[in-house]
Amino acid sequence: MSQATTSHVYEIFIRSTPERIWQALTDGDLTQKYYFGCRVESDWKVGSTCNYYGPKGTIDLEGKIVEIEPQQRLVTTFEPKWFPPSEEKPSILTWEIQPMQVVSQVKLTHAEIDDASFEAGQLHMGWLYCLSSLKSLLETGEGLPDIFAS
Repeated sequence: MSQATTSHVYEIFIRSTPERIWQALTDGDLTQKYYFGCRVESDWKVGSTCNYYGPKGTIDLEGKIVEIEPQQRLVTTFEPKWFPPSEEKPSILTWEIQPMQVVSQVKLTHAEIDDASFEAGQLHMGWLYCLSSLKSLLETGEGLPDIFAS
């Protein structure tokens, strides 16, 4: 898919600390509660893998850590395994956390992905759900029910 790439940006406010948000992004026990039942695993070092294992134990998403600043910024590659195999390079995810008094701003940028792949993977709805579920988990103790599960 040699189309021009674009960036998709999502921003939300969460009544939580950067430390707690960071924990939710990097702790597999927590990602399972808001990220479609997927458990993240990594040693959280630049160059390391950052994989998400689905409820059946298969890798649903592969990534590598490009940049990491705990409680502030996490940049990884993004290679979903539900897409057909491709020769295109992986897209890039950037999570940014900014404290703002009693809340934190969370900004997610999905970059270097062509619009056809973004739409085919239903990533817009996926990111809206994921961020909403993350917010719910941190503010109420429960993520949203997985409305996409079959």
